[in-house]
Amino acid sequence: MLDKLFRYQVHPFLQLMGLIILAVGLPMNKVLMSIGTIWLASNLVLKADFKGYWENWKSSGVFWFTLGILALHLIGLVYTDDFHYAFRDINAKLPLFVIPIAVIAFPIKRSWLNYVLYFYLFSLCITTTINLITDWSNPQGDFRSISLFGSHIRFTILVVMGILVTLFLYREKRSLRILWLVVIAWFLFYVYQSQVFSGYVSLLLLLFALVTFKFIKIRRKGLKYLSLTLLIILMIWTIWGGVNFLTTQPNTNHFSELPEQTPRGNPYIHDTSFVWFENGNHVMSFISEKELEKSWNERSNIDYNAKDSNGHKVKSTLIRYMSSKGLRKDLDGMEKMTDQDIKNVESGFTNVNQLSRSPFHRLENLRNEIHVFYRTGDPNGNSILERLEHFRIGQKIALDFWLTGVGTGDVQTSFNVYYKKTNSKLEEKNWNRAHNQFLTFWITFGIGGLLFFLAFWYYLTVKAITKKSLLTLGFVFIATGSFLSEDTLETQQGVTFVAFFIAISYLSTYKGNSNLK
Repeated sequence: MLDKLFRYQVHPFLQLMGLIILAVGLPMNKVLMSIGTIWLASNLVLKADFKGYWENWKSSGVFWFTLGILALHLIGLVYTDDFHYAFRDINAKLPLFVIPIAVIAFPIKRSWLNYVLYFYLFSLCITTTINLITDWSNPQGDFRSISLFGSHIRFTILVVMGILVTLFLYREKRSLRILWLVVIAWFLFYVYQSQVFSGYVSLLLLLFALVTFKFIKIRRKGLKYLSLTLLIILMIWTIWGGVNFLTTQPNTNHFSELPEQTPRGNPYIHDTSFVWFENGNHVMSFISEKELEKSWNERSNIDYNAKDSNGHKVKSTLIRYMSSKGLRKDLDGMEKMTDQDIKNVESGFTNVNQLSRSPFHRLENLRNEIHVFYRTGDPNGNSILERLEHFRIGQKIALDFWLTGVGTGDVQTSFNVYYKKTNSKLEEKNWNRAHNQFLTFWITFGIGGLLFFLAFWYYLTVKAITKKSLLTLGFVFIATGSFLSEDTLETQQGVTFVAFFIAISYLSTYKGNSNLK
């Protein structure tokens, strides 16, 4: 329509602009994500080349799979009770249906794809810089507050996706390889600073994608078998190492041999029923409050019974911090505390490793929390343990409704019922859904829905291998990895991320010129 009005091909540039708006908005702003989605749909309607659209749609497997997922949601309305939830869920997933269908119907030229990706990286560079500057200005802030532009988990996954995009552009524009290496280094630094497990896992999955991509390009059979063997060994070693680290029991200090008094004759407190550890050291043992209070008040202007910068009791912060250093909580331990250690406690640091922003500190905390969970059965207070409980309840629902699922609108209602039914220790405020997209599909649409969803990602994997597309293969690894710990398609940023890169993967292997019709 507009092409005829202006006597110039306007719609291809409008399509490009819609994708650029999405690329900028994905890491930055929900409003831009909505505008970009509406923009693409509107451009499709205004161009009105429905015959051309159909020619592109009918030959695309992605289109039929996308249409199939939409059909599952509509069929699920037939046997649901909560229509308010159902229509809200369908509305949240609109980008998944609109963006790929619009791009497949009316693709931009392959040579224009790089411009879209440039804007995506530009937006990521701006947002990651703002996040880190803000985080550095508040060193006592929780790691979850590092992202000002959405969930810290999903944002970090976008950053890992930025590394993959940069690798793709590195292969496309080798003349700018210094710039691409700087961008990759910056994104790696951000993921390291973020302390987000999903980011570390996504990086690991990206590494496996790169190794797999190299593997499929090997032609010599002997070398291919050797590479496959090494890849399998690497995967087994990684899984074994992670499980071994997380299940290793922290130091229990030989609870049966605890001294009753300090070297100065003051009584020790040993609360062995309290199962909290810092860096493997038991917190509530070897405590002499009399010696601690006197020594602390001599070295600090903040009273022992006052509160630190985070609003927590100084004595609690002090005891945890000293435990993290492996010190006894008595006068001898306080003498080993440096002036910087005192300042750290005043600032609210509970663990000496918090200063390093090391991922090993987060892993150490996770190991301790898993140990506490096995001792008490209480998952509250830790997002990963809470998600294990969500998954456990989700499994029960899936097995009870394995054939048809509960329908599009009854997912949260079913979880609420089963939390009560199983007498879960999870607090009601934490009664959430599965946090696993594969399990959620099974719960919602039954085993058929799960198999269809799995088939879609299998199709993309095969397509990536046959087309030798690193971008598509890496995206599949990262996206499916996020599905294991997140209901990625239940949030605007998550569903837009998946929809956008499904479209980008399609364009990365597109050879036609239908945008010029």
